[in-house]
Amino acid sequence: MAIATPLSRTLVLQFQVGTTTAGVPKLLARRYPKVSPGAVDEDVLAVGQALAALFAEPLFLLDRLDDTGISA
Repeated sequence: MAIATPLSRTLVLQFQVGTTTAGVPKLLARRYPKVSPGAVDEDVLAVGQALAALFAEPLFLLDRLDDTGISA
């Protein structure tokens, strides 16, 4: 049976900094690595929203990237 082990977690905030001539949003990503793999979703969301409030650009997407190792 495979065993999944959380290795790391990164919080990514994407801000809309404009639009293209085709009307597609131009995005700027800010990455915050070294988030505890054990952090619960509500806490990650709260921190992301607090960080986003510090920026002038509107938040387009708040994303959590997980890196997980799988072993036998």
